[in-house]
Amino acid sequence: MTTDIESPLTPSAVLDAARRFFLGADRLGDAWIESESETHITFCTFRGNLSIAAFPGPDGPDVTRVRVTTLREEGIVPRLLTHIRGPAIS
Repeated sequence: MTTDIESPLTPSAVLDAARRFFLGADRLGDAWIESESETHITFCTFRGNLSIAAFPGPDGPDVTRVRVTTLREEGIVPRLLTHIRGPAIS
């Protein structure tokens, strides 16, 4: 399952938000980091792996493309996407 969204956050801010979502003091899900780079993080969850990639959108640096990929449907993905989407884009 792959889901793509856009966020006004920078790619590094998107990945930081994902880290807080799974690893922060007020985390909304439980996971651990399997691998990461400047453009992605792969988390292991109870149900499987979940990868998040964040990179500048084709229209310039004001929009970040975010791709979340899982091998099977993860119920936590919609909450994660809401968390990292940031303010609404006009």
